[in-house]
Amino acid sequence: MDATRTYRPAAAVLAGAVAAALGIAGCTSGGSAGAAGSPSPSGPVTTSAPAPTAGSTAPTATSSPPAAPAPSPTCFDTDMVGDTTVAGYLARLPGATRIVEPGVFMDLDGLHLDTTPDRRPCGPVTVRITRFTVRLSHTGSGTVTRPSYSYSPLDTTEVTVGPANGTAPGSAPPATSHCSGVLSVVQLGAPVKDTELPQRLDLVTPSPAPTAPYHQNVKVTGERQVAAGLALPADAATC
Repeated sequence: MDATRTYRPAAAVLAGAVAAALGIAGCTSGGSAGAAGSPSPSGPVTTSAPAPTAGSTAPTATSSPPAAPAPSPTCFDTDMVGDTTVAGYLARLPGATRIVEPGVFMDLDGLHLDTTPDRRPCGPVTVRITRFTVRLSHTGSGTVTRPSYSYSPLDTTEVTVGPANGTAPGSAPPATSHCSGVLSVVQLGAPVKDTELPQRLDLVTPSPAPTAPYHQNVKVTGERQVAAGLALPADAATC
C-alpha cells in the first residue's frame, strides 16, 4: 500500500517566514522604543521654569528706610535781623559754665564770647566798642567819703566776636593810669550817646586791696548795648 504524503500550502509557508523575519528584526534593532509605533524626537530639547505653586510668594524689591529729619539749627543767624535784635540776643547769651553769667563780657583782655555750642551766632558779629576815660575822685571829709567820677570820650573801634568762643582781637582796653580808669561800652549801630552811659558806677573795691589794675562789669541799659566793663587802676579806692 503506497505511503500518504501531506503537503502544506505555499502561502502558509511564506507567511511564517515573513513573521519570523520581523521578530528577529525587532530583537536586534538598536535603542528602546518610545511610545508604541512613535520614534523619539530628534530636535533640540527645551525646558521652561516650573510655574509657581500655590501659596508661594514672589520676591519683592527691598524698600529704603525713610530719610532722617534735618537737624535743627544750633546757632542764631544774626544777618537776618536788625541791630536791636542782635544786641538783645548777645546780651542774653548765658555763660558756658553758669547760666547766671553772661556769655558776652568785657575784662582786661578785651571782649569775650564764652557760651555753649548750641547758643551762639552762626557767624562773626561786628560790634562797636566806645571807650571813655573815667576820672576818679572822692567827695566828703574824714572817713565819710564816696567815690565820684566823670566821663570824657577816648576812642571808638569795631571788632568781630564769634562764632567760636574766644577773645575778639583788638578789643582790649588801653592801660589805666593814676586815678583814671577806662569804661568800654559794647553796642551795635551808631556810637553810644552820653545819655546812654551808666549814670551810676558801683565801684567795688576788691579785698584784699589790689596791687595791679583790675576789672569789674558794668550794667548797661541802652537797647543796642551788649556789655560794658570798667578797667580800674590799683589805687582807685584812694583817689
